[in-house]
Amino acid sequence: MGFLVNPIAGMGGAVGLKGTDGRLYAEALRRGARPVAPARALRFLSRLREVCRGCAELVAAGGVMGCRYASEVSLESCVCLDIPTSSETTREDTVRVVKELLRLGVEAIVFVGGDGTARDVLEASGGLVPVLGVPSGVKVYSSVFAVSPEAAADILSDYCHGVGAIEVGELVDVDEESLQRDVLELRPRGNAPTLTSGNLRVSTKELGGSEDLEGLVEYFVSEVYRPGALYILGPGSTTRAIASRLGVSKTLLGFDAVLDGRLVGRDLSAEDIKKLLAVFREAYVVLSIVGGQGYLIGRGNQQLTPDILRMLGKDRIIVVSSRGKLRRLRYVLVDTGDPGVDRELSGYYRVITGFGEEYVIRALPASDTETLRSRAT
Repeated sequence: MGFLVNPIAGMGGAVGLKGTDGRLYAEALRRGARPVAPARALRFLSRLREVCRGCAELVAAGGVMGCRYASEVSLESCVCLDIPTSSETTREDTVRVVKELLRLGVEAIVFVGGDGTARDVLEASGGLVPVLGVPSGVKVYSSVFAVSPEAAADILSDYCHGVGAIEVGELVDVDEESLQRDVLELRPRGNAPTLTSGNLRVSTKELGGSEDLEGLVEYFVSEVYRPGALYILGPGSTTRAIASRLGVSKTLLGFDAVLDGRLVGRDLSAEDIKKLLAVFREAYVVLSIVGGQGYLIGRGNQQLTPDILRMLGKDRIIVVSSRGKLRRLRYVLVDTGDPGVDRELSGYYRVITGFGEEYVIRALPASDTETLRSRAT
């Protein structure tokens, strides 16, 4: 099995960027972004060592693109590629590594990154072998990703033991320049064979439809919203409709803070949110659910870092959603980057779906593969 890591994937999320590709990487560094992909890679490899027990030989990219993490977890049966990469890794490095993996005859390729990395892997592999993504990017909208690093390891182990499956996954990506203008357009980038098992792989993200949100919005404003409290509205068309009813202009893809009908913070970073929580004693975060994929926390809202979520707790998270999204979901997922925080935030949530209408749904840690498997049937 081939293995490679995009070490900069996901760095832009906590600092309020909508990606890390191209020039956004330099901006992420300027804002003080920290790498997140290495921790994801270590979680995947640690779980793989536990469940696979030598069932597969890994051929990994060198250094920060793979072998460094295999060495840290003392993974056996790992071969390191001896090919040069840039000091600051680029998409050309990804393409070069994938082509070398194919030349060596790997049966599948596992990568750590987001939609941009998936696109580069597909371009280089040409769909000749199955691919599987360990989610780490700001943008993880394609259906070639496992729900978590642990799930990716379990999928790979199942495949090696003959109980996994190969399906066709859809690759989508967005134009990051459009994202910076607060416009989300998913563009098909092709299909790729991908590995799967049970409920451990995601679906492609659904864009919001034209469902009527008037009742939901009116209920929130008249029955939930309280004067003097700070509301930090998360990404999405549902929360933007709430902001519009409150008389403020909200970003589609960012976090914005509202107090007594006034916008007091726009397109907030994790650091901005921390500062607001330190000042306002009564503060709530309002979140919607990622359509199709079913994530409550961990996709598109990485500004909510584990330390922020610990400060908040479950009681200060308000969930809103259209009825249509919930009809297709049996549970929602939490993937904060810290499995301990994921467990703290698991359990049941009330979801506002209309005027006087609420729906109760269970949130599961994305790393809890045992429970996810039990829900496959």
